[in-house]
Amino acid sequence: MIFTFTSRIKEAHFYAGARHVVTSLLLTLVTVACSDDGSNNFDPAIGRTADYVELRPLSVSEDLRIVDDLDREVLLRGVNLNALGEYWQGDPEHAPTIPVTDRDWDAMGERGISVVRLVINWSRVEPERGFIDHDSLDEIDTAVRRAAARGIYTVIDMHQDAYSAFIATENAAECEPDSRPGKGWDGAPRWATITDGLSTCITGERNSAPAVVAAWNHFYDNTDGIADHFVTAWAALAERFAGRPEVAGYDLLNEPEVSRPASVIAPLYEDLLARAITAIRAAEAHTANPHLLFIEPAIPAAEPAYGIVVPSPARAGIELTNIVAAPHNYAESIDTGLDLSIEEMSDLFLTISASLGVTVWVGEYGFWNTRPETLEKARRFAADQDARVLGGARWQWRQGCGDPHHITWGEPPTGISPHLNTTECPGDIDVGPTEEFLRILQRAYPRAAPGRIQLLASDSVTGEFTLTATDAAAGEELLIWTPNDAGTHTVTSEGLANLQEHPVRGGRIIKAAVAAPRYQVRIVAVEN
Repeated sequence: MIFTFTSRIKEAHFYAGARHVVTSLLLTLVTVACSDDGSNNFDPAIGRTADYVELRPLSVSEDLRIVDDLDREVLLRGVNLNALGEYWQGDPEHAPTIPVTDRDWDAMGERGISVVRLVINWSRVEPERGFIDHDSLDEIDTAVRRAAARGIYTVIDMHQDAYSAFIATENAAECEPDSRPGKGWDGAPRWATITDGLSTCITGERNSAPAVVAAWNHFYDNTDGIADHFVTAWAALAERFAGRPEVAGYDLLNEPEVSRPASVIAPLYEDLLARAITAIRAAEAHTANPHLLFIEPAIPAAEPAYGIVVPSPARAGIELTNIVAAPHNYAESIDTGLDLSIEEMSDLFLTISASLGVTVWVGEYGFWNTRPETLEKARRFAADQDARVLGGARWQWRQGCGDPHHITWGEPPTGISPHLNTTECPGDIDVGPTEEFLRILQRAYPRAAPGRIQLLASDSVTGEFTLTATDAAAGEELLIWTPNDAGTHTVTSEGLANLQEHPVRGGRIIKAAVAAPRYQVRIVAVEN
């Protein structure tokens, strides 16, 4: 289950005063471009995070925490990456995605990122009915390995938006006066996109096109066995990555639509989930560590009156082992229709998840400008994540000018695309890292913490950090990431032994052995 509750289209979030961001980040771009290794100007003698972090198998504990096989609480904190996605291309001059490079992977590692939610599409996994494209699986595998080489887990996300890249208006004249041309998006292959020849024009958000609604209904109804093929595609993915600890798990379907009343869709969607999970578990049966499974709710983006489907594992006959709710918290960022604050949305996620007996991981969140009031919201979001000991993945690492989230139907892309890296349009000009966002994301946090975390507070402005945990077993190893160095911030601890500080590219890895059931670590700024 994942609670997105958005009518959302993350489209072209332009803002006043954007040019000052572009100007300031150009200096960063110049610095990066002059680097010998194509990433950052670090001493080559300094190690990388991956030198000190082992990606161990993950599971969900009985008390609903994500833990590794050493029973250490693991915080998965990172980004969404859509470089492998197959999106509709609305402008022949601008590709919808930007390839991910070794410089990108290095930069993620140097920012302390521990997870990538890797966007993939069914359309590339099974481009023709019954044909699993192993070249596509190889491409996914390469991304997984490159992430792991930087100490980064991967959540493989079967992504879709508005069902498919193959539903889009070709001629604006097709649209009635009260509608407008619909962009294509991403998801299902062409052969599994059944629209009954209905209009692709939209009257509201992207799922409102009659063609999109029809496609969803045929998917849920398993017309021509298309949902069966979706399950088979997941089985192929699970077989490829079975037993691979660097894969944290699988996000089964991004933001599914409620295309008919929730009472109708609920049993159909739950049956689909149950069949996909059964296929995945069968593919993993020979391994000792089945992967985490991230399950989302179906949301009524096109017609809010249809209601939300929060899938119930018990009702669907799904065993709770390693099931994770991965909510998309866009409160105070995109209109969710609920008028809830960031903190209230978190409360809602955790309350419903606890009632279902599953844990929570925030699969998407994000903010789209660097105005002071927006950055204050982003810092509140970070503080809320820390207080609740939640992981999550920000949307997203980099966005191209031709991405449907950015481009307007029938118009060339303009402006800037402000994500963790800023792109200037047209031209897909890499302006460089959006430091205002990255400073918040790269704040100190425990990568693996023995015992049960009782207090986590990390200030991205001052760099100060406090971690308190209890019920830890002697000798277990604690791992903390921090972006600051020993010259600016000192580390103190209680209940730990053999504390070591390892400089790495971008910051430090702090390691220590548990010496008492209760321990504490503090990172404080050096007084001038």
